[in-house]
Amino acid sequence: MAGTEQAKKGFSRFGFKQIALTLFATILVLASITFFVYDSMRAEVTVVLDDEEQTVVTTADTVDELLDELDVEVGEHDHLSVDVNADLEDGMDITYEQAREVIVTMDQRTEHYYTTENTVEDFLNNKDIELSEHDQMSVSLNDSVHDQMHIAISSAFEVKIVDGGEEKTKVVTNQTVQSLLNQEDIDLSEHDKLNVEPSQMVRDQRDIEIVRVSIDYETVEESVPYTTETREDDSMLQGENEVVQLGEEGKKVQEYEVVKENGEVVSRELVDEEIVEESVNRVVMEGTKEEEVQLASSSSGEFQEFTSTKYTANCSGCSGVTATGVNVNNTIHHNGMRVIAVDPSVIPLYSIVEVKTPSETFTAIALDTGGAIVGNKIDILVDSRNEAMNWGRRTVQVRVIE
Repeated sequence: MAGTEQAKKGFSRFGFKQIALTLFATILVLASITFFVYDSMRAEVTVVLDDEEQTVVTTADTVDELLDELDVEVGEHDHLSVDVNADLEDGMDITYEQAREVIVTMDQRTEHYYTTENTVEDFLNNKDIELSEHDQMSVSLNDSVHDQMHIAISSAFEVKIVDGGEEKTKVVTNQTVQSLLNQEDIDLSEHDKLNVEPSQMVRDQRDIEIVRVSIDYETVEESVPYTTETREDDSMLQGENEVVQLGEEGKKVQEYEVVKENGEVVSRELVDEEIVEESVNRVVMEGTKEEEVQLASSSSGEFQEFTSTKYTANCSGCSGVTATGVNVNNTIHHNGMRVIAVDPSVIPLYSIVEVKTPSETFTAIALDTGGAIVGNKIDILVDSRNEAMNWGRRTVQVRVIE
């Protein structure tokens, strides 16, 4: 009984160890199998996300499952180098790049684009957006594209500018008329005319015309004509008249405003006038006296009363040659005698007379006549107009010598 009991105890110890060893071996085998199965199901792939490269070990079966693991949601315009539904393979290279929105405004028309291109130039080429030589863009071709990027493009076009009659054509982009004028260094003066409003856009105004307006002031000196004043003189016989004051023209200065457009006069307006020298009236005395004219004779030898005036050969319209053909331009004497003008019906021409004035007595010869020399009147030739004007009209004594 005791041996049996011992045998049972030995068997019992042996059985437990055996079971434990068997169980451990089984677990080890299962773990190895599981490891090999798991290891065979893993894949090592290279993933590039927006230019950042990483190595990923995954048990995902498809590319889509891998992207889910990486919290990457592929948008409509995003770039993925493999099909999203493709089976995942060990050693696979996957490149993902998220698309960026680019807003393009061209000539007031706006379009929204999505791109994975890195530079503005590549983006334009990819979207077939062509630029001409003179087009203007708000960014540079070498600029990097970023999300919500705004690119403004102004297309160039021809504009005709007529400046003061001179025409030129410019290739420009849309802008205000004033901006274009500033760009071309075209300045407008106060009076110049522009056919469009400076604030208008050039695209709506392809023909720009500038009329150059100049306003000048011109000063002109003109003569003021004199008038003839007639006065009655009861000491002169009827029908007689005498110029006792020669007329003199005055002077006035007139200022004109002259407006020119592109160099041509379009208006000339008098804006100011000033008399700088008054005119002097011509004064003519007309006789009203009724008197019988007595012919002077050398036989009487008596002095008779005559009215006298003085004149000069140097006056406007005077020839300096007497009625008898004697040139007195350079002298007031003839054969040593003073020259006088007479009424031939009273004192015959070529008569030699003696003239007595309050200040002097002299011998004179009658060589001239005059329209105002009528009756008992003589006109005495002198050197200057001032002397003649100062003499005026005086009474003298005259007697015929021969």
